[in-house]
Amino acid sequence: MANHLTAHQSAAALRAAEDELAQLRRCVREVASFLHDQTHDLRTRQALAQHLDLPVPNQ
Repeated sequence: MANHLTAHQSAAALRAAEDELAQLRRCVREVASFLHDQTHDLRTRQALAQHLDLPVPNQ
């Protein structure tokens, strides 16, 4: 028997996924902001970028 969601369940699942995506986008924005903020220690920013497998800041 196939698992079919009702329209209400589908809408709720979509809202939950959109909320989670928005939260992840905020996190990515905050990390990117930190990595580009030269007021923070360069070595710390470089280490974080390497740990997250992101481009390493050079200044």
